[in-house]
Amino acid sequence: MAIDPLKNIKPNRALQYKKESIEKGKGVKLYDVDLAIAEHMIDTVLPTVEILQEKQKIPVVYGNPERWKSVQKDGFLRDKKGVLQIPLVMFKRNSIERNDTLSNTMNRHVSYPSISRYSKKHKYDKFSAMTGTQKPVELFDIIIPDYVSITYEVIIWTDFTEHMNKIVEAFQYATDEYWGDKGGFKFRTKIDSFDNTTEISEGSQRIVRTNFTMVVNAYLLPEQFDNQSTHKKSISPKKVVWGTETDLTGLNQGGVTNSTVEKRLYNEYSDIIDFMSIRGSQQATFVDADTFKLSNVELPKLPPELNGVFDTNDWFRVYINGVFIPHHKYSYTGSYGNSEIEFNFSTGSLSVGGSYPDDLQSTQTDLGYILENTDEFGVTGKFIEK
Repeated sequence: MAIDPLKNIKPNRALQYKKESIEKGKGVKLYDVDLAIAEHMIDTVLPTVEILQEKQKIPVVYGNPERWKSVQKDGFLRDKKGVLQIPLVMFKRNSIERNDTLSNTMNRHVSYPSISRYSKKHKYDKFSAMTGTQKPVELFDIIIPDYVSITYEVIIWTDFTEHMNKIVEAFQYATDEYWGDKGGFKFRTKIDSFDNTTEISEGSQRIVRTNFTMVVNAYLLPEQFDNQSTHKKSISPKKVVWGTETDLTGLNQGGVTNSTVEKRLYNEYSDIIDFMSIRGSQQATFVDADTFKLSNVELPKLPPELNGVFDTNDWFRVYINGVFIPHHKYSYTGSYGNSEIEFNFSTGSLSVGGSYPDDLQSTQTDLGYILENTDEFGVTGKFIEK
């Protein structure tokens, strides 16, 4: 790979990947501000006027240098055939000034995140709604733009004062609003005053003219700055796994080594550490129709520090023929120092006479069947195998 001749730095191959369109940078340019103002005037502000019994939408043009020079010289605009263009609205950008009221919040080294809940790569489906699966969202980090005040000069020409009054009223009503397209950028626009004149010269057409100035509070953001995109896109993770890690590096100052610190921590929390590390697994022995037991095992003591914290319902996990049995369907007996732990089940299948009728119904807390000598009983949990 070639080396950048300006910075003399080898490119990072890890960053040379296919980028989304947003990462290439859209930015907010002066053209975007001009386009937003023009589209708002055409689509929202300007009314229709009736000319020769036909309703006509007033055209809007941008005052490029050639048009603006012609207007300043003649006072009006003609097309290529020399026809006077009336009615017409022409606007031109005059000046750009930094907005001091918002300049303190501008920092190009700080970006703010925004979230798009919908992603084309992770569309909504019924299966995700049924299973409660969280779809990844699109995250956009955008650098804070530069806030400016842009001044526009606008000229309106009409044939009749009635038409001009209608247009001026529409502009006056639209002042102090956000101008722009519904699906694009919007900028706050302010109009202070209107200057109205009527020109009638010998042998020419009467022209009603109005001049006014607009101040637009806008923001500018280049597509790239210092060869870095001002827009960055990422996808949120589907799953977050939390873990705990202890870093004991750097604790060997003052003659205290890592092994000394580890021994000190273990001696202080030895009961808790030993208890949490206990995990037994054993096949149980059949006793009778509602009981089986673990032999040669020891039930550990619960450290006082874990009282009210450790869930005693999760002390054991019991399986019968590979099927997990919830804790509320059995009880166990055993004590510290005893070599056996018995598990007793409410099978719901024994009658008073000791028979087993076929029509006996079990409850939600009953196992629903009796234990047999051929069943397999597996138990894992907090017990010590001797």
